Amino acid sequence: MNGDDDGADDGDGSGRALSARFEANREHWESMVEPVSATDGTDEIEAFLAGESALLPVQREELGDASGSRLLDLQCSIGTRTLSWAREGATVTGVDISAESVRVAREIADEAGLADRAEFVRSNVYDLPDDHDERYDTLVTNFGVLCWLPDLDRWAAVVAELLEPGGTFYLAEHHPIATALSDDLGAGEDPISVEHPYFSSDAPVSAADGSTHKWIHGLGEIVTALADAGIRIEFVHEHPFSPIRRSPQMVQDDRGRWRFEGDASLPLLVTVKGELRSDAPGA
Repeated sequence: MNGDDDGADDGDGSGRALSARFEANREHWESMVEPVSATDGTDEIEAFLAGESALLPVQREELGDASGSRLLDLQCSIGTRTLSWAREGATVTGVDISAESVRVAREIADEAGLADRAEFVRSNVYDLPDDHDERYDTLVTNFGVLCWLPDLDRWAAVVAELLEPGGTFYLAEHHPIATALSDDLGAGEDPISVEHPYFSSDAPVSAADGSTHKWIHGLGEIVTALADAGIRIEFVHEHPFSPIRRSPQMVQDDRGRWRFEGDASLPLLVTVKGELRSDAPGA
């Protein structure tokens, strides 16, 4: 989910405008989650409680053995991915700005018998170090979250401050190229076209009714912010599959991944793994 903010400049000189955008985003997610509960929830919740992992196979393969790790999941939403790491043997903390998301995550943890290995904290990303003085062996963040943050340098600084020196950072996110393309990725006979900017800008992309505000971040910005914060990058992997069906032309493979058949080979997911240097600014 989105991060909140303390009124930093949004590029037009108005910290109040930025704070208002964050508040609109928070209210959006509160309203999205409010009807949900662990016992009367979504297909995602039902699948998790039935024993399925909410993680993509690539996340489990690339991060590796999480058993015994103290793991932090930033912008965790309703916590099914966070709790999937708990099932892998980690002791987990999930953080989200939405009080409703945190409520549901705690319910799911109780229902799944994982409450003794899981904590959920209601906080925005940028303020988390002020509210939470723990450091973690592993910090993860999932797809669909970076667009809610205007300043990735501040985000990466938080990552560095919350990791133990030598700790592992792992990101799985929608590829910025896919985000820039047409929302339906060329449904039917329509060609795939560029409908959104690729490169970052200070101004958000806002819904017509002002209910949501998202910020664009290119791949170079993401990786550079992490490196500048002291994360030694191990790899940046681009994948031709997506965790969601972004076009009617996509098909699901035998590992549950959505991808195009034929020649439409596009980067749809990016994963980044790194380690916090012992000489990092926040270490």
